[in-house]
Amino acid sequence: MARRPEAGGEARSALALPALLALALCAPGAGGQALEWYSAVVSLEYLDRQTNRTVCSVSESGRFGDSSPKEGALGLVGVPGARDGDPEGCAPDTRFVVPAPGGRGAAPWVALVARGGCTFKDKVLVAARRNASAVVIYNQERHGNITAPLSHAGTGNIVVIMVSYSKGKEILDLVQKEIQVKMTIGVGTRHVQEFISGQSVVFVAIAFITMMIISLAWLIFYYIQRFLYTGSQFGSQSHRKETKKVIGQLPLHTIKHGEKGIDVDAESCAVCIENFKVKDVIRILPCKHIFHRTCIDPWLLDHHTCPMSSCLLKTVERPLLQSPHNFL
Repeated sequence: MARRPEAGGEARSALALPALLALALCAPGAGGQALEWYSAVVSLEYLDRQTNRTVCSVSESGRFGDSSPKEGALGLVGVPGARDGDPEGCAPDTRFVVPAPGGRGAAPWVALVARGGCTFKDKVLVAARRNASAVVIYNQERHGNITAPLSHAGTGNIVVIMVSYSKGKEILDLVQKEIQVKMTIGVGTRHVQEFISGQSVVFVAIAFITMMIISLAWLIFYYIQRFLYTGSQFGSQSHRKETKKVIGQLPLHTIKHGEKGIDVDAESCAVCIENFKVKDVIRILPCKHIFHRTCIDPWLLDHHTCPMSSCLLKTVERPLLQSPHNFL
């Protein structure tokens, strides 16, 4: 008998293969890279002229540059001079204004410049030549309150951070009003972000599509086999039903005392090899052979032929067959 295919387990396993492959390839370290960056804690201190009170604020609102040393820095904030008309601080001769009684040379100072106009590296080098202790780049207005990665390789050991546009504009407005702003930069939280390279994404996509095609082909083959199996089972059951019907048309007879045409002491059933006895129910085949009904019926259902000859059961079309023995 044919083995019935498993209905769900193998199909689910085939569908799970692409997902497992994609997860394995997308896992950390499987073709991906790790982006590490540090936030910066920005502390401000200045004198409010209206209230004559010192205002202090601390926020983890900055982001260290990729090539910046992750260490603290402090100083009075200086911005490009209004005469230069270069808030980005890109020109090599940019002059910075620091609202301090003693000027730039009297105390450490921090350059505050806008993003844009030139590369981050150019901005940092211009401020470094003016002996800035750190460079703060504030983002563009269209980026809102977010910061972005800073790539500025080759700028030495100067501290470089980025702050949002709103934070930078707040500090810029104070300095342009000639208010002395003291800034302290501290190291904030370490962040690690996993991401997948473009090459890995392409590889994962190709592998996923390939596995989906293989799985689809396997499922088509699986369900075709299942359909054929179901059809064969249905045909087999229908055939057995017809066979039982034909067997049921074969004559039955109960052996009696003094039966003519059969010697109960000499004749036996070829299936069970036991002699016929009085009251045994026998089946009479078209080939004139007789057997116990309980013996021959299962045999005919499986083999469709007489055990003693090549007589086929399917040749029987009429139930009114004459026995070689005269039982009447």
